[in-house]
Amino acid sequence: MLRNRTMLRLRIFYRTMCQKIVKENTSPDAARIYAPHIGADYRVVHKWLLNNPALLELDREETIRKLSYLKYVYITPDEILEQPHVLFNHLITLENRTTILRECGLVEGLTLNAIGNYLKLIRKSIVMLKRNYLIPKDLDMYEQLKRQFECPVEPKLRWDDGTRLQDMRIAFFNEFLTKRLDFGPTELEKLWKSYSKIKHKSFGHTQRVVDILQYDYQFSRDKLIANMFLLHADPENLLRFPVEIPTIGGIELKQVVAKYPKIMMVNYESVKRVMGILKQLDIPDGEVLKCLSVFTLSSKTIEYRLERLMSVKEFEVLTKHPRVLKLIQYHTKAAIRLDYLQQLKVRCASLDVLSSNSQNFERYVREGCDRTKGKDTGHVLRHIFKERGDAALQKIKRHPNWFHVPVLQMQETVDTLLKKKFTLDDIFNNVHILLYPLNRIEEKLTALESGDPKLQEEMGVELYRADKTQLLALALYLVELEFHFTGDGVWPEQVQQSDSSSTINVELPSSLSGEYKFGKKPSNANSSS
Repeated sequence: MLRNRTMLRLRIFYRTMCQKIVKENTSPDAARIYAPHIGADYRVVHKWLLNNPALLELDREETIRKLSYLKYVYITPDEILEQPHVLFNHLITLENRTTILRECGLVEGLTLNAIGNYLKLIRKSIVMLKRNYLIPKDLDMYEQLKRQFECPVEPKLRWDDGTRLQDMRIAFFNEFLTKRLDFGPTELEKLWKSYSKIKHKSFGHTQRVVDILQYDYQFSRDKLIANMFLLHADPENLLRFPVEIPTIGGIELKQVVAKYPKIMMVNYESVKRVMGILKQLDIPDGEVLKCLSVFTLSSKTIEYRLERLMSVKEFEVLTKHPRVLKLIQYHTKAAIRLDYLQQLKVRCASLDVLSSNSQNFERYVREGCDRTKGKDTGHVLRHIFKERGDAALQKIKRHPNWFHVPVLQMQETVDTLLKKKFTLDDIFNNVHILLYPLNRIEEKLTALESGDPKLQEEMGVELYRADKTQLLALALYLVELEFHFTGDGVWPEQVQQSDSSSTINVELPSSLSGEYKFGKKPSNANSSS
């Protein structure tokens, strides 16, 4: 009893808070927008939104499209106000349900209640639909469904009014696909095992999709069978795509679709928004074509992930990398891997390592060598020095330990030296200074700029005559002097390395090849460092 009272109080509190939020924020504004589309008085719609605050979380443009569609199929304002939950369905879902019910003979009985209860109705027997006056009593359902196809579709099945409507539709689907695409038992089994939701696709839409893919996109029968998910595509989206987006990455859309058919399952408007973001990032066309799966993400998701990337120093330095799309696409996995590698004291994880498949990542960790292959280093140097980037990389590679230095360290050193009024020319002429820990460089520069007579005497130079380029050269000299010019000055103090062949020496968790590969942080990762 006490528990029930507590639950009731919580519900009242939640309802009151929701109504307060609605009153203070967007209810009046939303009511003015929705009222003319519903065909109801503003005050009625305002009260309706107060009682259904979750409606305010829906995308307004999409909701207006839904309201316009419901008006188009003669749904009354009273029905909409009485059954707001129907608006939580996607517009394509509403269109499919309406079309399917009409194909099945529900014309007079096509109400918002029928659309909302579509999943229940489609599983009912024909006789039950007749008893509830949803379809005419003299309707021959076999002939009704047969009329929905442009080609002869006459499945051989035993049926009567006790047959479930959904079972009849599946039989007609099987017969259509057998005749139109030469589906055999194997293909039909695959279809109903992996893409069974096609039973909630209208016959008319399915026929249009097949026609568009075969005639407009030149998909062969085998290509369609290999990509059966395309049968779920929206025909209007398929038709609008090449008009609105004739090319992607400089390649004609039809060629892109042939390479990556899944893009046709994405709304073309979403693809346009993503293309705008990629253009702002100056992503080369070639890299876009290598990562077409990024178009399956919404523009909001990409913007959010970019914001997250910019908040992590190790990722921020890679945002100008041509293959930054891989970091965006696999952001969650990359973030978990970065955290995991940092626990193992790994400093040089490359973009490829952070976004590679599970087997490659596991191999990298088990090999235990904290080094880069140089691709990221090259990209960062090209970003810093522009046309001189390749020359800078060739200079860097002369150092025996260059591949053990993380690109983040290089970028931070450049930023710090620029703030100290050194120029890119000064840095380029002493490019190896980017390999050394910043604290050591700053320590030597401070000593040199102090004009210490003892230091001048030891070095045999007049420091006040040295220009910026020479100061960097002297700082580099002093750093390596401490390590007898072996190149070991690149290691930070906390990393105990005897030579460039040293490896990470850690105990790897057993979960590395288990739950970790699915993007979850290992449960014992904290004890592995």
